[in-house]
Amino acid sequence: MWINRCCITLIITLLGACGAYSQKKRSEIFVDFKVNSVQIDPGYMDNAARISELNSLLHEMKTDSTIHIAKVSFCGVASPEGSDQQNRTLAKGRMESLEKWIRGKVEIPDSIITYNDSYIPWEYFATLIEGSDVDHKDEVLKIINGESAIVDYAGGGNIDSRILRLKALDNGNVWQEMNKYYFNRMRSASVVFITFKKEVQPAVTPIVEEQDAVCTTDTVSPVVTPVPQDSAVVPRPAPVTDEWQRRLTVKTNALGWGLAIANAAVEIDLCRHWSFNLPVYYSAWDYFTSSIKFCTLAVQPEVRYWFADRNEAWFAGAHFGLTYYNIDTDGKYRIQDHDGKSPALGGGVAVGYRMPISKNRRWKMEFSIGAGVYRLHHDKFYNYSYGPLAYTEKKTYIGIDQASVSFSYTFDLKRKGGAR
Repeated sequence: MWINRCCITLIITLLGACGAYSQKKRSEIFVDFKVNSVQIDPGYMDNAARISELNSLLHEMKTDSTIHIAKVSFCGVASPEGSDQQNRTLAKGRMESLEKWIRGKVEIPDSIITYNDSYIPWEYFATLIEGSDVDHKDEVLKIINGESAIVDYAGGGNIDSRILRLKALDNGNVWQEMNKYYFNRMRSASVVFITFKKEVQPAVTPIVEEQDAVCTTDTVSPVVTPVPQDSAVVPRPAPVTDEWQRRLTVKTNALGWGLAIANAAVEIDLCRHWSFNLPVYYSAWDYFTSSIKFCTLAVQPEVRYWFADRNEAWFAGAHFGLTYYNIDTDGKYRIQDHDGKSPALGGGVAVGYRMPISKNRRWKMEFSIGAGVYRLHHDKFYNYSYGPLAYTEKKTYIGIDQASVSFSYTFDLKRKGGAR
């Protein structure tokens, strides 16, 4: 169990006629670790802010003579991939790394330290899944909360049987999804400080109960009230602020193909919420007759803002457009950009939505529509074979400049295979 509840009764001896340690504070801070690592990296995820908070706390305890450290608890955990031996080593190593770092900054007696290298935080794992939309959610929770046994591991050593059952769900697709979005929140170490501050008040002998470090990945704010005897601290599920994964997406617009316009696009994530999309359209053929054609070469680079952290679902974009065109709709005139060297130039804005259509979330479908303003300079020819130039015109176009129903496939640019 990753919550190791142990109550300690602290009897504070009177320190004089009017002084006593009576104000209690519980402070908990955790740090995240990279895959397979036991080294604290200040630049990883939100570690910089947490280390800054920890430094401030240690400085206060070191410089304020009225603060008495009553108890310190360390905890380390690992995510569920790999063998039993590997994960236990990682959990313990992360806990020891955090302890070494803290004890290098402040002196702590061995007698007040407790440890909990909880291996895999199964209960916390369950809270993450309960708040998720992972495929086969009920089956996953049933396995996590079910019976477990240590069995032989194909790669050597032993493994928790629940891991093998989770990996078997939906041919491994569920495991891949959990690995991508949840396991990185389970590679951490935490510390809990119990301190008392000396205050001037009538002499009393306070009796308080306290609790060991809870292996959680969410920071608990300090409180100043005693923990009731029968209360159990249940960790709040951490917000799913997953380690961001840059991706590359290739796609094609079905509406373009419906107009016999060949097209392809590539989109790359720039950072959380932002991506760059570059579609190219090309057509050089007639539509069954020489008097009907929509010949074009067009590009429309677009910067997109995604409203979800993972660069999925709804987005808004701003784009630039350049289009060479030769259009003939079987009417009186054929329209072509002036001298074949005056493409339509402009730009606009767009909105859209992208959603997964496969269990592994790599195949996706995207809808978008946009409008823009373009400066046109084109020639109009009489619409018959070798028809002469009728006239040249310049005009401004304002209206729809983008419509797509696209199908895409996504690649991870930085793989996280074998994460623990």
